[in-house]
Amino acid sequence: MRGLLAVVATAALTVALTGPARAGETRTVSGPATGDADVYLTYVRCDGLFGAASAPQSRINLGPYAAPLGRRSLGLVPTTAGSATGPYTTFDSLAGLDSSLSVASTAGSQGVSWVMAVTRTSPVGTAWRGRATVAAPSGSWTTVSTARLTYDWSLVELASGKVVDAAGRGTPAQFAAEHGDGTGFAVTGFGCDGNAFNLDAVRASGSTFDFEGVRLTTSIAAGRQEVRSGEEVELTGRVTDASGRLTGDPLVLESRAPGGAWSPVGKPVLADRDGVARVAVPVTETTEFRWHRPEGQYADEGWSDAVTVRVAPEQGQAPEQGQAPEEGQAPGQGEATQQPGESREDQRQAASAPSKR
Repeated sequence: MRGLLAVVATAALTVALTGPARAGETRTVSGPATGDADVYLTYVRCDGLFGAASAPQSRINLGPYAAPLGRRSLGLVPTTAGSATGPYTTFDSLAGLDSSLSVASTAGSQGVSWVMAVTRTSPVGTAWRGRATVAAPSGSWTTVSTARLTYDWSLVELASGKVVDAAGRGTPAQFAAEHGDGTGFAVTGFGCDGNAFNLDAVRASGSTFDFEGVRLTTSIAAGRQEVRSGEEVELTGRVTDASGRLTGDPLVLESRAPGGAWSPVGKPVLADRDGVARVAVPVTETTEFRWHRPEGQYADEGWSDAVTVRVAPEQGQAPEQGQAPEEGQAPGQGEATQQPGESREDQRQAASAPSKR
């Protein structure tokens, strides 16, 4: 999440900033970073575009209510009142400006929308600045469109932010019709009252951003894969994100007899200080194990691959069906081999006869 600096804004207004539009493209992101130079989340003062603002805390979570896109949205918690957080977007036509976002707040949220534009009627070193207040009532999602907002317009010096002249009220298209079209940027954000809120379905510069959960991978390992009946085996579980970082999510161990139905084994297992879930379980028969990662606020549920722990046969006991003989024992060792045309009686007599050297 970026802070908006006056020097960056000044440079931005001197050139056309938008690249080729990606019409209709929906991009899924799992945090505040969009990876787009033309559309990103920022935070600004509610009473002054270039004043010092405070960054909020952010997290992906389910809801609230029914998210406009997918199942999750980006939650933002202001650290103090007086700052607004939302999408920054560039435009090459003030008349065609139509960025939008969906916002929800269980307590309601107050916000602000700022527009800066350089047109043929703005003297060198100045720009037109528009400001509009916005609000999101509690109880549902609200869509805010910059094209439909009515702004109070002023002419300001870019270097100092000083107001040079007032220019009335109107939508971006109405203002462009009177003062000329031009390039610039817009920022629309919420949190001016300090209340937490969620954003989703941010549409700008030809793209739609959908905030969803991160992708996690769950893996399992067994301390050993063959035990005597009743012995314990240690099973470990790891949850990693796309970068390979251990997340330490709690896991539920599941087991089944080969080919049977999965069922949970005990309570959820919390990760240790190293981010690894560990549990020791007794094994009385050959069993398959896997880890289940329950659904969380920031990620869908998932499962690891299965690992099989076999029970070694007792001395003189035949291996379980499909199980390999014990180490050092060849297939069929310990049993007499019947030859073609030879009866069982002949075989027993041959076995009891003294061997010839």
